[in-house]
Amino acid sequence: MKRRVNFKLFLLTGFLLLFFCCFNYVAANNAVLVYKIPLIGYIDNGLLKLAERGLAEARRSGADLVVFEIDTYGGYLDPAIKIRDLILRSNLPTVTYVRGRAWSAGALLALAGENLFMAEGSSIGAAETRPADEKYISALRKEFKATAETRGKNPDLAAAMVDKEIAVAGITARGKLLTLTVDEALNYQMADYKAANLNNVFEILGVTPGQIVEMELTMAEKAARVITRPHITIILLTIGILGLVAEVFVPGFGLPGTIGLLSLAVVFSSYIYHGVAGWGLVILFLAGILLLAIEIFVTPGFGFTGITGLIMIMASIYFLFPDFDAAIVGIATVLVLSIAGFIIMLKIFGSSALSRRISLGESQTKEAGYLAQSGRKDLLHKTGKTVTPLRPVGVAEFDGERVDVVSEGSYIDKGVAVMVTQIAGNRIVVKKIEGDE
Repeated sequence: MKRRVNFKLFLLTGFLLLFFCCFNYVAANNAVLVYKIPLIGYIDNGLLKLAERGLAEARRSGADLVVFEIDTYGGYLDPAIKIRDLILRSNLPTVTYVRGRAWSAGALLALAGENLFMAEGSSIGAAETRPADEKYISALRKEFKATAETRGKNPDLAAAMVDKEIAVAGITARGKLLTLTVDEALNYQMADYKAANLNNVFEILGVTPGQIVEMELTMAEKAARVITRPHITIILLTIGILGLVAEVFVPGFGLPGTIGLLSLAVVFSSYIYHGVAGWGLVILFLAGILLLAIEIFVTPGFGFTGITGLIMIMASIYFLFPDFDAAIVGIATVLVLSIAGFIIMLKIFGSSALSRRISLGESQTKEAGYLAQSGRKDLLHKTGKTVTPLRPVGVAEFDGERVDVVSEGSYIDKGVAVMVTQIAGNRIVVKKIEGDE
């Protein structure tokens, strides 16, 4: 009898163990792989990079669900639209979870998920464009409407978040942008669910996360994200330009030039990393610097070469900024700060330091037929002939003496009669004598 009882107990224990193993197996097979991508803080190219990398990794890993956690006051429209496109075009199930605020461009991201969850106390909307021009309002209004239509939300309410001229009866009046609390969003069917936290999101969806992979910004992405902020970019560009300008005053190539090049390298490498700029933009900027250097060191005055170089530099800076207004402000600020810095350098080092770097260090010899130009007041109003073409710099001969001269701006051919009109230090200015052939 005793053996019979032990045998039953053995069978019961075996059955429980088998049931437990089967339950664990089923539970393990029902557990899903979840990727969480935080869209927290200012929306910029750094968050775009994180979203791209997160979705790509989720796809490679065979993720079952991607959750975009949102808490933002907004940011730049261009990266926001690109993130929205990534979410809409993803072949993975996506959820957007507003844990705080989804304002401005953040509202567009929130609407892009297949299911929109909102936490208690959260809100969505207030997507006014900056500047509030009809061109920008119209474009963003259509983006919001198209996104809402794609996800089965009310397109008119979505448009009212962008355009304050849109009135929706009983919900929002003309002249006011629409912003909804979580309960209002649920009531007007702009949000799908209210969830206290992510675990609550999983419960509502009826999924058991076996593993949650939380994407984070890498150190490189964090650094690039800071550097590509417009005000940081402006500071670094100004330091870069002033560092190179300082080399004009300092003999050799030393600390100022190194700091300048490093600052410029940091800026452009950050924008290249985010995919905003390419190497063509770097080449454009460096070509502009080169043309300006040629204008300063090779051809006195400020003509076509200098203007072209300045345009190339400004164009390369323009394309670094996310929109027209930020670009104009950025370019103007860099110009003002650079000019102010240059004036300060002139005050500290004196104009003589600049003159030494852009003029010859020694006079040409008499044996070669040249005379030193410094202090040649005796040449004022003298006439002579050009020995070489003046473009605008060249050589002219006065009473058998060859002298370096510069024309008043126009090209003068070889063998043309000229007269000295001005002498400023070692700079001898001439003009063509009218009627001479």
